[in-house]
Amino acid sequence: MSCSVLKSFGLEPKHPSLPAADKILSDGYRHVVVILLDGLGINILEKHLRSGDFLRRRLLCSYSSVFPPTTTASTTTMLSGLSPVEHGWLGWDVYFEQEDKTVTCFTNNLAGTEKPAAFYHVAHKYLPFTNIAEQINNVCGKNTATIVFPFGENAFPKLADWLAEIRRQCLLPQRTFTYAYWEEPDALLHKHGTDADCVHRILVELNNSIEKLCDSLSDTAVFITADHGHTDISRSFLSERYPDFARMLVRKPSIEPRAISFFVKSEFLKKAQSAEKTPVTCEDTVFSYEFNRLFGKDYVLFSRKQVFEMQLFGPGKPCANLTGIGDYIAAATGKRTLFWDKTAKPFKSHHAGLNRDEMLIPLIFSGRK
Repeated sequence: MSCSVLKSFGLEPKHPSLPAADKILSDGYRHVVVILLDGLGINILEKHLRSGDFLRRRLLCSYSSVFPPTTTASTTTMLSGLSPVEHGWLGWDVYFEQEDKTVTCFTNNLAGTEKPAAFYHVAHKYLPFTNIAEQINNVCGKNTATIVFPFGENAFPKLADWLAEIRRQCLLPQRTFTYAYWEEPDALLHKHGTDADCVHRILVELNNSIEKLCDSLSDTAVFITADHGHTDISRSFLSERYPDFARMLVRKPSIEPRAISFFVKSEFLKKAQSAEKTPVTCEDTVFSYEFNRLFGKDYVLFSRKQVFEMQLFGPGKPCANLTGIGDYIAAATGKRTLFWDKTAKPFKSHHAGLNRDEMLIPLIFSGRK
């Protein structure tokens, strides 16, 4: 989506744009808005809204999120126009070899703690990027593009104020682009699961509020999309239930519980020799054999070599400071989700894996000339 926006404002994106969005943007709308509703995958949209409701009625198509389909990776792609392998913000917790620390990218805390990782922002230092508003403003003028968040500097934490700011941008006389992020329904989905009444209520509220906003605008193209979907999960704890497996690791797993980066001790990267009936392939190491024996029904395991060959984290040249991809990446395909221990948040629903409900996101459009 970001590549379509960049293209429409005269910039050259690094990746292919979305044809459905390109066709609309070629009509030359004065104002362009992209609203990203965190967690609003196609499955959540269809589960909680009727076919005649605004967000479903205005659905253009579905398309795939990046891998992993998670807020850190996907929204950074939206903000930068880069793939995850290019920008390096792979997931919630990323290992930085430069610091020998695993850091929660958004909060700048050491993973699993509230302790700052450094006096500077680690991810911004090693994985810098120019956001979409800056890119557009550098070419079209500094007041052309803006970003509207419910947190951070110049925040709009109340839905009504957030919507009002989007509308204000669309009343300006010059051509504008507005990227507006909202953190629901993701937060409620994590806490209560995909079938919860509170999720339904917030979706109805968002549907009605955004419809009212769109009806109030003229000469404006409004796209509504998401970063990922959601799936209900069951939880397992590696360090407690599988201590022998956990001892194979150099450090705690990182990235996401459903898109796991494993750094493995060298002795477990040797060729597997099993005494059991399960056959060992020529590709099997001690680690991969054991992982597939324990978790193969719920995860697909990729070696580091496979990850780069298949461009699992997207196309493009890997970021120079990218150190978060370990010896193996495990991508969830079932409901079972692997956490390190019981200090993890008691999520009922999650994302970042490879199943349809996590990957497919909507492209919704409303506009009038």
